[in-house]
Amino acid sequence: MATPAWSQEAPAADLDARFAELDRQVFELGYNGCDLELMAELTSEDLEFYHDIGGITLGRTAFIDSIDRNICGPDYHVTRTLVDGSLVLHPLYDNGVLYGAVQSGEHMFSIVRPGAEPELTGRAGFTTLWRLEGDAWRMSRVLSFDHRAIHAADGE
Repeated sequence: MATPAWSQEAPAADLDARFAELDRQVFELGYNGCDLELMAELTSEDLEFYHDIGGITLGRTAFIDSIDRNICGPDYHVTRTLVDGSLVLHPLYDNGVLYGAVQSGEHMFSIVRPGAEPELTGRAGFTTLWRLEGDAWRMSRVLSFDHRAIHAADGE
């Protein structure tokens, strides 16, 4: 997961691929797979998570605990799917040195219950501020907004 700091601007395609992979690790492996250790590794100690329905979660420990309680339950599990083509990246440089990135996009959520097909339930936007901490990229600030209910029959 650790990546070297670039001392000059990296090609946009390389950055897009790197941060698409970070998004995959966070959501497909961490969130969908309930790999809370991986989620913790990808999260800053001072994380600020702003949710338009659930409020503010401050700090890595509270964030991981919230995922454990609300996403990875024994009776159901929430999964996330990135909306194709929605991921956008804006790298942040300090005098030519990459130190962070703002990543945004849209995603859909489903509830998965044992023995049942996933049930598409919602769609939302997100913006993530990634910071390079030492040699590791970590989510530092996350905005999760515009949550709206949807149904598989809606065609979304």
